[in-house]
Amino acid sequence: MAKKKGLPEVVVHNFVAKHMHEVNKSQVFVDRKKNAKRGYDKHKKGRYSNDYLSFYFTVFS
Repeated sequence: MAKKKGLPEVVVHNFVAKHMHEVNKSQVFVDRKKNAKRGYDKHKKGRYSNDYLSFYFTVFS
């Protein structure tokens, strides 16, 4: 059978469907409760020494 030449191919202008394969991917899950029990901190507290803080106060006082 010969193909019909008169019908153009249907183009879907759906932005979400077009780009969903780029965005919707599997992610690695990190259990924050387990890490907290192990002692992991995302942001370490007390990073700067007191020498740095005293310099800050002497400049802006």
